[in-house]
Amino acid sequence: MNLNKRIVLSLAGVALLGLTAAGASAQTIAKATFTLPIPAYWNSTLLQPGDYALSMERTPSGVELLRLRGEDLAVAFIVPAGGEETTGHSCLKLDSVNGTNVVRELDASQIGKSYQFAVSKTVRELTMRGAVTQPISVPLSAASGF
Repeated sequence: MNLNKRIVLSLAGVALLGLTAAGASAQTIAKATFTLPIPAYWNSTLLQPGDYALSMERTPSGVELLRLRGEDLAVAFIVPAGGEETTGHSCLKLDSVNGTNVVRELDASQIGKSYQFAVSKTVRELTMRGAVTQPISVPLSAASGF
């Protein structure tokens, strides 16, 4: 292995250790639970109907993460930067496009922010063929902070 490859591998290892350490010391901002009544995509992850726990965390570097846990599911998403102010009720807002449900917004009224989520390219390709139907709102039960 040449020297350049060793340096790249070493730097990748250091970065991975840094991310692992940052995740271990993340500060929890808010927690909530919700029951999803229908299948829906969040980013490119398909969520089946059921109960979920949601937590928002801030890493020491300032990056905010959403951790989502459900039966046989544990994923994390980066929270979109900037969130808009909100005074509404805490909920997830879903759009249904040609029968494909997609999480588009998280309204976290307890922390006063609303976050918009983009639709992944894979899901967008699934939904391109249809017209938008009535949006769906899923209430959040505040465990702490939402």
